[in-house]
Amino acid sequence: MSGFFPIDCADTLHAIGLLVKSRRLQHRQRQKDLAASLKLSERTVRKIEAGDPTVELRSFMLVLWQLGLIQEVFQSRQQLEASSLVSTQAPRNARVRLASVKGEF
Repeated sequence: MSGFFPIDCADTLHAIGLLVKSRRLQHRQRQKDLAASLKLSERTVRKIEAGDPTVELRSFMLVLWQLGLIQEVFQSRQQLEASSLVSTQAPRNARVRLASVKGEF
């Protein structure tokens, strides 16, 4: 696997993470409670809210589903950015280096 991740993708994950956190807080739900309701770790929920690209897709989708965000997240990028108040200026082909991941997969 390459050690690079496109900035555009990282920005989108960050925006989705902010949206997840906002919705969770609107539901007055702690990370611990959301994680427990889906049989996920709290760490996974924290990583999703931080926009970490190493989160397993299954976990990511479960959190979106639980919070009722599936349709909202898969709208156009501009609508997502407007709803999360995040904007990006990075060129489309820009990349960032990912930290090496050690541990469980």
